[in-house]
Amino acid sequence: MNIIKLSLLFIVPLLISANSFSGVKEMNKLVFDLETSRLIEGEIHFSLDVVSLKKLKKKYPKLMALDTTGFSKTPQTKIVLTKTAYIVKKPAGFFDHENIGSEEFTKHFMGDQKVKKLDKQSYKISVPGADSYEYQMKTFFDSDDISTLPDSKVIRAVTEVKKLDVISQSATLLIFREFSKFTKYSAGSIEVSSIIPLKENKTLIITYGLTAIKKYYALKPLLKQTHMKDIQIQKNLINQY
Repeated sequence: MNIIKLSLLFIVPLLISANSFSGVKEMNKLVFDLETSRLIEGEIHFSLDVVSLKKLKKKYPKLMALDTTGFSKTPQTKIVLTKTAYIVKKPAGFFDHENIGSEEFTKHFMGDQKVKKLDKQSYKISVPGADSYEYQMKTFFDSDDISTLPDSKVIRAVTEVKKLDVISQSATLLIFREFSKFTKYSAGSIEVSSIIPLKENKTLIITYGLTAIKKYYALKPLLKQTHMKDIQIQKNLINQY
């Protein structure tokens, strides 16, 4: 589950040494095949591409389903597509919707960002610093025993993502997150995460993301760098909770 810390994805980062990304491997295609044995050893695998709406439709038609809100059609934006896979030292039962959907967990995971609960599914997030901004995050869960998916577009997005990796068929939970109402940098973002039990205390998290980012900030090398740092932090925060 990649509960995104957008402060890192959309702010131009400081220069970071290559050693900071030890164990993070960029894969050679967006929808990459999983190397489970390497993930069990602790590696984090990711892919990222920046495309226009036209290229999105042509090159990644299966990922079009992620755009449940029409963010990709926002003028003067580029589409950032990501896939991330890593294993955390948590049992699959840890990812109960009441636990990871709680205000306590959300505040822990967002770190220095200010979190304000708006309703059962929504939070207002304020990012501090010189480049401060705000956005809203809404979360829905889908599993065998609970379904809070709001409409057919979200159901289709979750269904299509689950088809992309065979191992996702054994997911005990799928998490759909919508990020919207940005005051800077982005028009919006969607993420779908599959929570897949592997062993008693090891859970695989596969996340696909689609973000409409203002084209002036859509610098692929910097986006890769910040994403690599972000996913390392995410994994560590889950393990520490």
